[in-house]
Amino acid sequence: MMSKADFFKYTTEYISGVMSLRKPQAESLKILDKIMGSVNLAKNADLNSNLSIVNSLYPICSSFEREFMSLTFALATGVGKTRLMGAFIAYLYTQHNIRNFFVVAPGTTVYEKLKQDLGNPANPKYVFKGLGCFTSTPYIIADDDYRDKSINLALNDINIFVFNIDKFNKEESKMRDINEYLGQSFYEELAALDDLVLIMDESHHYRAKRGWSALNDLHPLLGLELTATPYVKNGAKQVNFKNVVYEYPLSAAIADGYTRTPMALTRKDIDFYNFGDNETDMLMLNDGLLNHQKVKAELQSYAQNNNLPVVKPFMLVVCKDTEHAKVIEDYIKSDDFANGDYKNKVITVHSKQSGAESDANMQLLLSVERADNPVEIVIHVNMLKEGWDVNNLYTIVPLRTAASKILREQMVGRGLRLPYGKRTGNEIVDCVVLTAHDKFDDIIREAQRGDSIFKAGNVIFAETLEKQHTEAAQITLVEAPDEEAEAVCQKLNLTPNKASYDFVKNTETQITEVMTGFLTYRENAKKSYTHNYESIKEKLKEEIVQKAKENKDLGEIFSKNEFPLAAWIDEKADKTYKQIKEKFIPIPQIKVSDSGVQEYCFVDFDLNLDEFKRFVPIENEILIQNLTDPSEMLHIKGHAIDFGGYNPLKKILAFLREKPEIDYEKCSDLLFKLISQCCAYFEDKHGENGMQNIVMMYKRNIAEIIYKQMMQHFYCDEGLIVEEVLSGRNYNLRSNYTFIKKLNLCDTFTANEVRNILFEGIKKGVFATAKFDSTPEVNFARLLERDQDVKNWLRPAAQEFKLTYNNGNQYHPDFVVETENIIYLTEVKGEDKLNDPDVIAKKKTGIRYCQIVTEWAKANGYKEWRYLFIPSQQIRSNSTFKNLAAQFTES
Repeated sequence: MMSKADFFKYTTEYISGVMSLRKPQAESLKILDKIMGSVNLAKNADLNSNLSIVNSLYPICSSFEREFMSLTFALATGVGKTRLMGAFIAYLYTQHNIRNFFVVAPGTTVYEKLKQDLGNPANPKYVFKGLGCFTSTPYIIADDDYRDKSINLALNDINIFVFNIDKFNKEESKMRDINEYLGQSFYEELAALDDLVLIMDESHHYRAKRGWSALNDLHPLLGLELTATPYVKNGAKQVNFKNVVYEYPLSAAIADGYTRTPMALTRKDIDFYNFGDNETDMLMLNDGLLNHQKVKAELQSYAQNNNLPVVKPFMLVVCKDTEHAKVIEDYIKSDDFANGDYKNKVITVHSKQSGAESDANMQLLLSVERADNPVEIVIHVNMLKEGWDVNNLYTIVPLRTAASKILREQMVGRGLRLPYGKRTGNEIVDCVVLTAHDKFDDIIREAQRGDSIFKAGNVIFAETLEKQHTEAAQITLVEAPDEEAEAVCQKLNLTPNKASYDFVKNTETQITEVMTGFLTYRENAKKSYTHNYESIKEKLKEEIVQKAKENKDLGEIFSKNEFPLAAWIDEKADKTYKQIKEKFIPIPQIKVSDSGVQEYCFVDFDLNLDEFKRFVPIENEILIQNLTDPSEMLHIKGHAIDFGGYNPLKKILAFLREKPEIDYEKCSDLLFKLISQCCAYFEDKHGENGMQNIVMMYKRNIAEIIYKQMMQHFYCDEGLIVEEVLSGRNYNLRSNYTFIKKLNLCDTFTANEVRNILFEGIKKGVFATAKFDSTPEVNFARLLERDQDVKNWLRPAAQEFKLTYNNGNQYHPDFVVETENIIYLTEVKGEDKLNDPDVIAKKKTGIRYCQIVTEWAKANGYKEWRYLFIPSQQIRSNSTFKNLAAQFTES
C-alpha cells in the first residue's frame, strides 16, 4: 500500500491544476489542507480542542454540530460541488492515507449521478480523470451491495460508499443485521473503520432527527458538508449552520462568471401601486414574452454561428395558488395572448394535479431542455423543488409572489446554469431575466448591497424590447438581379412586366441561395447540401421548372417553353457558382497538435493608489490592562520603533513571490516598480518612519492589494506548435444575424443602437449584409467600401478562425481585408483598450497566425498575411486603408 511519501507531488496546487478546479473549489481545498495540518486527526481526538483550533483559523465556525468533527463548505449553486468532492477524496487519500469515504446524496437523481461521476472512468464527468493516484478505479459500494456482495474492504485501494439519504434511512435497520461475510453488521463494519470520512452533498437535508442520529452512529473520522443553503427552517425562523468554514455566495459566483447573470426587467415611469392584480399579471406576462422571443431568436443565431446545439428557451410563470394558475393558463391559451401561438406550448405543474394530466405534464417538465419538447411556458405554483436546475430557463415571471430577497434568489437560481458549460461572451445567452415590475424598487435596493445577486446596471426596460428578426448573411454578387431582369425576359420569351420581373428576381435569389449553401454548408452534416455539384444543380432545375409551371401568370408560357428556362437556369447556376467562389477570401486553416508551453504574463501598469489610503502608522503606545478590573487600562507613550535594517520592499516582495502566477525572473522589473510606487506613496504621506511602520504592520494586506491589481493586468501567452497548415477553404462561413432593423451601410444611426442593426447595401464585402459591435467598426467598413486599394473584405463568422488565447478562450477577429498582394487580419479597438491584457493576448495570437500562414502562403503561391491593429480614433472620414496599414501593421 502506498504512503504519503509516494504522493509528494499531490499538493493542493497540483490537484487543483490537474482537476482544473475553479477558484472557490481550489480555496476550499486549501482550507481543508490548513485545518488538517492543524488539528489532531483521529477518531478519539478531543472535539473541543479541535474546535478551538478551527475557530481560531475560521471564526465563523463556532460548533461542529455533530458528534464528530464536521465542516461545512457553503458553495453557491453551479460552482461544482461534485468535482470538489473528488478533490477532497484525492487530497485525503494522497496526503492523509484515508481510504474509506461515505458519500450521502439528497435524492435519486443526484445519487445516480454521483455513482457515475465518482466511479465510472468512461463517464465524461468522471472527477478523477488525469489524477493517476489510484492503482485501480475507486471501488463503489451502493444500493444493496452491502448485502449481496462478499465485501472485503481491506482488499481495495480506496472504497467509496454512495447512498441516497432516503434509502439510507430506510435500509439502516437492515444494515445493522449480521453479515455472514463480515462477521458483524455492515453498519458496525463502517463504524469500526478508523479512517471513514463522511461527505454530505446538500447537507441541509440531513439535519432531521433520524438522519442526524444515523450519521452520528457511523462515528466517522471527519465530516465534510457541501451545500448552497447553509441554514434550516425552524418554523418561520431560519437557523444558520454553525460549522461553516468557507462561504462562497451566489453573488460571488455570478461576479466570477460561473453562472449566468441575473437581469431585472421592468417598465419606465409606471407606478404599479395603481394597477389592479389582473392588470399587472397581464403586463408582466406580455413583457416576459417579449424577452422570451428575443432570447429565442438570439439562441438560434448563436448556435448556428458557432456550430453548436440549439438551446430552446422557456419561460417560467410562478403563481400564488392553483386557482391563480388556472386563470393564467386559460389566458395564455386564449387568442388574446400572442394570437394564440402558445396554446399548445404551455403546461401547468403543481402538487394538486393527479392522474394522466399530472404524469404527462411532469414528463414534459423533466424533458423541457430537449429541443423537440414543444413547451415554451411552464406555469408553477410557489417554488419548484430544489435540484430542478435546467440550462434553458431564461425568463422568470413571478406573479404576486416572491416577496422576499431569499425567494427571489431561489427563483433566479433555477435559471443560472450555463447551457454551454461556460460564459459565451454573448450577453443574452449568458443571462437570466426576472420580470420584476411591482418588485423592482426592492431589487434596486438589493443591488446596492454587497451580497446581492443583482447589480444596478443589469436592468432591461420592456419599452426597449423590440421584435427580433433573424437572417443569414447574403453573398455580394457583381450583377444585381434588377439589372439583368429585362435581358433574361427576352431570353425566356417573357413579356417584360412585373410578374416576369418578380419571377426572374426570385429565381435568381433561389439560385444564389442554393449555390451559396452548397459551398458554405457542405461540411456540415446537419445541412442538406451534401451531394455533388451536378446533382444539386439538377434538383434545383427541377424545383424551379415545376414552380414556373405552377405560376398562375406564367405557367402556360413555361409549359410550352421549358427548354430555354432549363438552359438559362443551368447557365445562371454555373455563372453564380463561379462568382461566389471568386468572391470568397480563402482562409488557411491551422491544425495544431499542441498548444505549446504556456507563459503567464503581466501588462505594465501603474498602481491605483486609492486602495492604500486606509493604511496609517500605528500609534507608539503600550497598553497595560488591570486583570482584576477590566475597566482599568493604562496607556503609556512608547518610544518610536527603530526600523534600522528593515527593508520594506523585500517584505512585500516575499509575499508576492509566493503567488503561483508570479514568475519573479520574468516580472521582477514590474514587481519592484509597483512596490516602489506603494512605498513612495506611504513615505510621501507619512515620512520614512511612517512608511516603514505601515509596511511592518500591514505587509500581507498590502501585498494582497498589489497582487489583486496585478491580476487585472494578467494574461496567458500560449505557445503554438503547428503540425501543418491546411489549404485555405474556397468559401467563407455565413453568419446568422438577429436584428431589430435594417439600414444601409451609409445611413445614420445612434451609437446605442448599433448592435441591433443589420447593415445592408455592401458591395465590396464578401457578404452584402453585416452586423457590427461599435460605431468605429461601421466607420471602418465604410472606409473599406470606398477605398480603391481594397479588393475584398470580410466580417468573419464566429467559427471562421478557430483561434484561442488565454487557456482556450475563442478569438474572433473583427475584419479580413484583401488587397492586390496582401491579406490583413484586422482588429479595431478603442484607445482605452489598447493596453488591456485581453486585447494584448488576442493580438499576440493574431500575429502568430499571420506569421504561420504567410510562411505556408509563400511556399504555395498564395498571398501573405499581416496583422493590422487600428486604434479607433485613427479611422477618419479622409483616412485611406493604405495609410492605416502603413502605420499600424504589427507583422
